[in-house]
Amino acid sequence: VSVLVLPVEVAGKWWGSIGFDDCHTERQWFGPALDALRIAAQLLSAAIERQGHEEAARAADGRYRSFVERIPAVTYTDVPDDGVVRMGYLSPQIHDMLGYPPEAFMDDPGLWKRVMHPEDRARLEAINAFAVDDTAPFDHEYRMTAADGREVWVHDVTVPVLRADGSIDHFQGFMIDVTARRHAEARVHEAEERFRTIVEHTPAITYQETAAVDPYDPTSSVNYVSPQVTAILGHTPEQWTEPGFWASVMHPDDLPRVVELGGQAVASGEPYRQDYRMIASDGSVVWFHDESHLVHDDLGNPLLWQGVMVDITERKIAEERLTEAERVFRATVEHLPAIVYRESPDQDPTKFYLSPQVEAVTGWSAEQWRTTPGFWRAHLHPDDLATVLQENSRADTTRGHFAADYRFRRKRGGWIWLHDEATFVEEPGREGFWQGFMFDVTDRKHAEQQAREAEERFRTIVEQNQAIFYVQEIDPRDVSVSLTTYIAPGNTDLVGYTVDEIKSDPGLWRRMVHPDDRDRVFAADADSNTGDTDRFSMEYRMIHKDGRIVWVQDEARLIRIGDAPPYWQGFLLDITERKQAEEQLAHALEVEREATHRLRALDEMKNTFLQAVSHDLRTPLAAILGLAITLERADLVMEAEDSRDLARRIADNARRLDRLVTNLLDLDRLARGIVAPKLQPTDVGSLVRRVVAESELIADARLHTDIEPVTIALDGAKIERIVENLLANTARHTPEHATIWVSVRAADGGVLLRIDDDGPGV
Repeated sequence: VSVLVLPVEVAGKWWGSIGFDDCHTERQWFGPALDALRIAAQLLSAAIERQGHEEAARAADGRYRSFVERIPAVTYTDVPDDGVVRMGYLSPQIHDMLGYPPEAFMDDPGLWKRVMHPEDRARLEAINAFAVDDTAPFDHEYRMTAADGREVWVHDVTVPVLRADGSIDHFQGFMIDVTARRHAEARVHEAEERFRTIVEHTPAITYQETAAVDPYDPTSSVNYVSPQVTAILGHTPEQWTEPGFWASVMHPDDLPRVVELGGQAVASGEPYRQDYRMIASDGSVVWFHDESHLVHDDLGNPLLWQGVMVDITERKIAEERLTEAERVFRATVEHLPAIVYRESPDQDPTKFYLSPQVEAVTGWSAEQWRTTPGFWRAHLHPDDLATVLQENSRADTTRGHFAADYRFRRKRGGWIWLHDEATFVEEPGREGFWQGFMFDVTDRKHAEQQAREAEERFRTIVEQNQAIFYVQEIDPRDVSVSLTTYIAPGNTDLVGYTVDEIKSDPGLWRRMVHPDDRDRVFAADADSNTGDTDRFSMEYRMIHKDGRIVWVQDEARLIRIGDAPPYWQGFLLDITERKQAEEQLAHALEVEREATHRLRALDEMKNTFLQAVSHDLRTPLAAILGLAITLERADLVMEAEDSRDLARRIADNARRLDRLVTNLLDLDRLARGIVAPKLQPTDVGSLVRRVVAESELIADARLHTDIEPVTIALDGAKIERIVENLLANTARHTPEHATIWVSVRAADGGVLLRIDDDGPGV
């Protein structure tokens, strides 16, 4: 039923075969059996060869010893001596294997067993493997402890060499290091155990169905289903043996397809492979991958269908998510402001992808790129062709990153600049591919060209300007101090000292800083040397050689190049005129602020004045107009006393208007400084009482007065205007029934005039 056969070679030629056979069951032959059979074949081959060439071997003992000592095995002979086995010969390979010299074992017969692992020594002693008179071959594997403490597995094979009388002359043996094989076998054993555990706990369902009936008939049942079905679907194995049960839990959308394809597999005898859904006992949907094969008996007759159902629900969900992710990715890629492409190393057009943005950028369609041989190369700018192809060849050879900027001819004519980058993507077990993108960088290239032109102009300006450029190194003895190592020749105009004077006197530069600025400047210099900043910017004063004070703007940046010590590179700019202009400007601004403040005050006074004047002028004019219209009426008959009263009131309002006009003129004179108020001792109480009595704005019933006589020096006409304005405003902004109080009292340094009302307020 199962045979393992290996050849036996003698003197390099086939002699025969040796093998294991199993007459009852099929089996697979693993490492230990293979190794044992190989060793047996080797032993048999060696024995036959030794039997046929024993005399030749003794004659060639020297050559044999040389050969023995070079093979990757330890060869030895053991000689029985009064019940004790002593080692007659031990090849030097023992030193490489165990770290002991051959003499150690030959001089000490007990050393061999002492370095043998105790467990293995006890095991071999238990089977009397070390018997001196045992003529059976010794063939065992055991562990030994090397001189450095390592554990070494050895395969030890010893056969007795008999004398003519049948007694043992000596034992001939060899020993090979099988540590690596033992470790491999241990790992195989562990792997087998893990595999067994996985198989017995896998979430797959194994089933069998009789081939005599159509297993995919919706009314059929299964013979056997593994218990994992309960954990996965919740249905018991017993339910699956019921006729038609499997069809009842099949997803209705998948059942027709499963029945049809299953029938085709039954008719053809081909393996059945299908993905479908089933309904679990809790109503959830479970995806399965189902594979079944038709098993035949020894005569080739169909015996049964053997299958396995694997839960692929998570994979299906992942595939759906992947499909969605791919849709989102494609939508994203095809809306990026860049051309995304994918290309196989062999430039197979069927594996070439180019996002549709290519047509908007270049005018050429993705189909034209894909189907036209040499399309990309043919549209490169002639001046860029050699450089780009060289970079492309390097990337193809090394599978390194590709990056290039080049000009590409558009469909409608003209050239655009493209930035092209690609990375080679390698996937285990699959062909790699180039993944890249292209950007339209035409605007950037034009900007860079303009920047280069601007840089040239800037370089020309810098090399011809009046700024002084310098280089300062950080003092290694005191990192807070900077030492000037270079300064441009223009410093003679700025500070009056020559370059040689500054270089010959390291402290001169620091002494040139104005005393009032030294603490600030030196502290900032030390902070910039020891801190994290890489910029220095400051304005300060320096003392010219002739004693003048010069304002400078000091700008510097810390330069770091490789492992070299960092240094400061900067320039000094004379800003004395600017500082003087700033001082003058500050003074002018202060003068302007004061003038603006005065103008604003005058403007506010003008607005207030116009409001007051318009109000004050309207009041007497309205009274004069109304009284004059009354006198003018022909249909109105008035007594002489009433006419005189109206005329008197017209005259009073005219005099008030005259006073207002006079006041306006006085104000103008006051503003121009050509007149002063007419201050005369006046009884303010009497003045207020008269103005209130003459006013017709407020009825007497609403008015309450509390007026004291207080005499001070003032301009009476102007006080009258104040009182009239307050009364008019009060009358205008209070209801008709509101009460008004007027009071005059002496106050510290003058008079307090109050007019109050109980209305809602202005």
